[in-house]
Amino acid sequence: MNYHPKLPPRWTLIYFSICTLAMVWPGALIANRIEPFVLGLPFFIFWYVAWVFALFVGFALAYQSDKTEETHDE
Repeated sequence: MNYHPKLPPRWTLIYFSICTLAMVWPGALIANRIEPFVLGLPFFIFWYVAWVFALFVGFALAYQSDKTEETHDE
């Protein structure tokens, strides 16, 4: 049985690239400050927590879209 994996949709590649760049170099330079506290956290920590949550939402959406494609294929 031959299995040929498909590439993920383009929106997922762009979305996860933006999230990754926001957490490393240039994004970390933007958020590299302590002073504005958001929800009791320094801005730098809040920045990372927000992007981790954004990644979670992206993974959930990608999972749901892949799951619906799989049911339509059968």
